[in-house]
Amino acid sequence: MLAEAEPSRDDDSISRITELFNTFDTGPMSSECLGNLLRITLSAEYFEDKYLSLFIVDQSGTAWELDEAMAAQCGYTVTYNTWRNIEFRASALSCHSHLQKDVFTLTIQIKASHAPDMSNATTHLKSASCHYGPWSARELICENNYMEGKAEEASIWQTVFHQPEEKRALLVSNAWSAGYGLNTTDSRVVLRVPYAAAQVQLLEVGVLLLAQQTARLCRSNQMPSLQDQGITFSVLRSSTFYKYQWVILMVDTAVACPVDGVDYTNKTITWTVPKYIPPLYAGVTSFKDVLVEAGVDLRKLSAKEMASRKYVLLNELKAITMKIPIGAEGGYYKTSVSNGELGVKYTINLFLEHQWEDNKWRLTKHTIIKEIETPFEQADVAITNNLNLSARLMNVTVGAFLPDVELVNLTIEGVSVAVSEAVQHGYLIHRTRYANGSKAYVMQVPLDSPSVKKEYMGEDMRAYTLNVTLTFIIHPSSETFVVPVIALSAVKDAECLPNGTVIITAVKLAGGEDLDTALLVLRDRQCKPSVVTEKTATFEFNVNTCGTSRKSNSTTMTYENEVLYFRPGNDTPIYQLKFLCSYAVKQTADVQYESKKNPPPNVKPGLGCLTLSLKFFKEKSYSEPYQESEYPVVKYLREALYFEVELLQPKDARLDLNLDDCWVTNSQSQDSLPQWHILNHGCENNKDSYTTVFHKVDYSLRVKFPQHFKRFEVRLFTFVQGTSLLQEQVNDKSVREKRSLV
Repeated sequence: MLAEAEPSRDDDSISRITELFNTFDTGPMSSECLGNLLRITLSAEYFEDKYLSLFIVDQSGTAWELDEAMAAQCGYTVTYNTWRNIEFRASALSCHSHLQKDVFTLTIQIKASHAPDMSNATTHLKSASCHYGPWSARELICENNYMEGKAEEASIWQTVFHQPEEKRALLVSNAWSAGYGLNTTDSRVVLRVPYAAAQVQLLEVGVLLLAQQTARLCRSNQMPSLQDQGITFSVLRSSTFYKYQWVILMVDTAVACPVDGVDYTNKTITWTVPKYIPPLYAGVTSFKDVLVEAGVDLRKLSAKEMASRKYVLLNELKAITMKIPIGAEGGYYKTSVSNGELGVKYTINLFLEHQWEDNKWRLTKHTIIKEIETPFEQADVAITNNLNLSARLMNVTVGAFLPDVELVNLTIEGVSVAVSEAVQHGYLIHRTRYANGSKAYVMQVPLDSPSVKKEYMGEDMRAYTLNVTLTFIIHPSSETFVVPVIALSAVKDAECLPNGTVIITAVKLAGGEDLDTALLVLRDRQCKPSVVTEKTATFEFNVNTCGTSRKSNSTTMTYENEVLYFRPGNDTPIYQLKFLCSYAVKQTADVQYESKKNPPPNVKPGLGCLTLSLKFFKEKSYSEPYQESEYPVVKYLREALYFEVELLQPKDARLDLNLDDCWVTNSQSQDSLPQWHILNHGCENNKDSYTTVFHKVDYSLRVKFPQHFKRFEVRLFTFVQGTSLLQEQVNDKSVREKRSLV
C-alpha cells in the first residue's frame, strides 16, 4: 500500500533494534501508552539546535521517512509541547503497527544533525509496545491532523463517499492514492482521513434547537433533526464494502470532528461539543449516554483533580461543555508576535471522550483531541538598569521571557552582532533562569565602551546612554522580534575650580542600597566627604592632596582621583568612581599665592609580592596565545608580534600596571649583550625604524581589570654586527621587561 513512498534501509541499524528497545526510556526519547495511542517524547535538551528526520520502521526493517501527508494517512501526529520537547503520537492501528493479540508495537528512527544537509547525522531508535482494547463496536478519533473511524468486520473491497451532489466509489488502491488510510485487522475496518481531503465536508451542527428536540427524543425514541446553525464539524460520510465468504456486505464508516466551538470570555475558555451529530446517528432510533470523561494531554482527570484546577465539565442534555480558566494548570503560555508587537498565547491540549449506546452500533466511543490556543495578548518587556559604579559597568536586565525565546543578536551602532561575538565589542551577556522556567538576559557594558554615549548635563553631571537593539527568535515557529534598549545613567561629575579646588558629588544609584555614603573616601582614606546626605556624598579638596595623581602633555595638566567605598576589613573597594580635572597649561588665571614648602610625595614605597605574566599571542585580537607545545614559533622579518603583560596578583582595582623598560636580547639571558630597547621609561624607542605600538585593553570575560594589562606590538628584527647576522630570528622568550606599579 505504501509503494509510492520513499523508503530507506539501514540493515546495521535495524539489526540493533531489539538491543535498543529499552535504551532510551530515560534518555533522549521516552514512551508512554495512553489508551489506544502511543506517545514518544523527544527531549528538547538533547535535540535542541539540531536538524531532525523522523522515520517509521516496518516489520521488514525498512525505514519510511515521515512527512505531513504520510502522518495524516497513517495515523501519526507530531507536535511540540511547553518545553519545546517534540511529541510523536501513533494510533494503535497505524500503518506500521505490529499487532500481536492485544499488544501493538511500533519502532521509530530519528536522525539528528547539526547541518541542514543531515551530514554526520546520529541515528536513534526507539521501539515501544502498548496494550490496546477492548474495542467498542465503533471507535472514532479526532486527532490534530486526521480523523479515524474503526468498526467491526474485515476484508475491505471498496469505499463509497457520500456527498450532497453524488456518491463516489473508490477501490482501496485508489483511496490510498487519494490520501486516505484504509486498513483491516482480524476484526476491524479502519478508515483514516486528513482534514483537507477532497470528500471532507464542513457541516454546521446545531445546539439550541437540538435541546428542544432531545426532550421529544426521550419520549418518542426519535432522533433530532438539524434545523439550526451551530458548531462547525469536519464530516466524512462513507460506506465501506467488504467481502464475507460469497456475500458483499456494507458498514457505515462515517466520521465527524469539531472544527470550532471554542469561546473566550471573562478570562475563561469555553469548549462546547454537541452530543448529537447527524452523520454519526444515521439509522439510529434509540440511544443512551454511557460515559463522559475529559482531561489534558491525553490523561483523564478525576472530578477532584478538575476541581483543584478550577476546571468545569458539564454533561448536559444537549451538549458537553468544558470551562478552563486561562492560565490554569495543565496549559502553558507561549510567545507570539502580531504586527511586530510581542505578546503571549495560552495553549492547552484538551481531550474529551464520549461513549453512548444505540440500537445500530451497540457501543460507540468518540474521542476528541483538541489543542486550544487563546487569542493574542500583548505583553510588555521589562528593562531594568542597575549601574555598578564600583566596576564602572552598566548592568541591564531584559525580560523575563518564556522558555521558547532565545536572544540571537544585537545591533550596536547600526552593526548586527551575534551573541557569541558580543564580547569582542565589550558586551558581556549571560542568561538568568528562574524557578518557573522563565529567563532573562543580562548585559554588562563598561561605561567607557565606545558605544556608550557620554554627555555633560550641566557643570557637574554626566549622562551615560546605552542604545542597543536586541533581536530574539521564538521556537519552534522561528518568528523574530526586536527589543530596543535605551538605558540612561546619570553621575555627578567633578567641578574643577581655577584655584585647584575640586568639588565632586558621588550619587548612590539603584543597586547600592546598602552603601553608607558617610563612609565614602578618596584614594587617601583620610579624605572624607564634607557634606553627606542619604543618597550623596560631596568632597572638596585641592588637586595636590588626597592621593590625586597627575599627567601632563603639551597643552593640558590632568588630575585624577577616585571616590571609593570599602567594606570593613576589606581592602578591595566595592564602589569606585573615577573623576578627573583638566587645566590648560598656557591658561592664565589669578590665584592667591602663599609660599609654602611642597608636601612630600604621597605615593609611599612598600614591599610586596607581585605575580605577572608575559604572553605571546597569534593575532591582534589577543584571543589565542601560543602554547608551550607550539614553540619554537616561526616568524618572518618585519612580521608583527603581539605581546601582553598581565598583573595576576594582587587583584586590586586601585593598581595600574605600567611598563618601564622592555628590551630584547640575543639569548635567553636577560643580561646578555647585545640588547635593544623596545620601550624606554614607558615610551616607544624613537630610534626604531618600526616603533612599538600599544593596543587598548577593553573589559571582557577574561579582562576584569583593564588597568592590570598592557598590550603592545613590535616588528620582528634580527641583530647584526657589520654585515653579519647574529641571530636568525627573535622569539618572545628573549623579550624582557621591567614592570612598575603606580
